[in-house]
Amino acid sequence: MAAMLAQRQTAFAGTRVAPKAPVLAAARSRQAVQTKALFGFGGAKAPAGAAASTQFMICIDCGYIYDGAQEFKSLPGSYKCPVCSSPKSRFKLYKGSDVKGKPNNAPATMKKRKDAKQW
Repeated sequence: MAAMLAQRQTAFAGTRVAPKAPVLAAARSRQAVQTKALFGFGGAKAPAGAAASTQFMICIDCGYIYDGAQEFKSLPGSYKCPVCSSPKSRFKLYKGSDVKGKPNNAPATMKKRKDAKQW
């Protein structure tokens, strides 16, 4: 065992070791950390009395407007458009004003919405 240690010490005898960085005083080495809103955390919150307005999401491939009971953001990433099977990433916020209550997803209406490109 002693022979192995002596062998290792001679093998590394010519190598240089980097000097250790100087230790600064704790007060000088720490800087104030500023946090920023990331993914909606820490952002401005809606007032307590304000009701959430209904936002419709439209499939930009076929014009289908999501009309489910569950909020669109909470749907799984594997959600697909029931009409054209486009992934969830192909849905955009619908900026049209013709939807009141439950959206009309008739084929002719969907085609008009798609052609209008209001997203």
